[in-house]
Amino acid sequence: MINQVLTDPLFYFCAVPAVIIFGIAKGGFGGTLSIIAVPLISIAVPPAQAAAIMLPILCVMDLMAVRSYWREWHTANLRILLPASVTGILLGTVTFSYLSEAHIRILIGTIALSFVAHHWLKQQNKEAQPVNTWKGRLWGCIAGFTSFGIHAGGPPLSVYLLPQRLLPVST
Repeated sequence: MINQVLTDPLFYFCAVPAVIIFGIAKGGFGGTLSIIAVPLISIAVPPAQAAAIMLPILCVMDLMAVRSYWREWHTANLRILLPASVTGILLGTVTFSYLSEAHIRILIGTIALSFVAHHWLKQQNKEAQPVNTWKGRLWGCIAGFTSFGIHAGGPPLSVYLLPQRLLPVST
């Protein structure tokens, strides 16, 4: 099976743009566009395999991001989001083995469409929203779950954090 994937031009046609898009989004230029990386690779391979292919790349990207932004975090949000994200990751750990390939594809599509709909339908509020414990817990848990299953934790965090209009960090 691995040899089939490595010799399949469709795999490279899907995987190369997915990795580039994810890298650009992770660098801050693509916003929540990174959500399409796993679904794009899933055109050529099963979704769980697509997520596994992306994992080492994402780990290196995350290590670089942590290194670049060390001590540049918003403590109030971190106290809310970190336990909620861990809860979502644990929920994903417990439930992922019960999901079939079809379930994962439906989950990926539902998440992608819901974030696109949220982006298009959201109200443009000019005022910064305050830190909200319950919203933070909800979106943190969703981020942990989606991050575990399909490496798409960024969009749920964006839904929660962007309305707060936090100051950009210095690099």
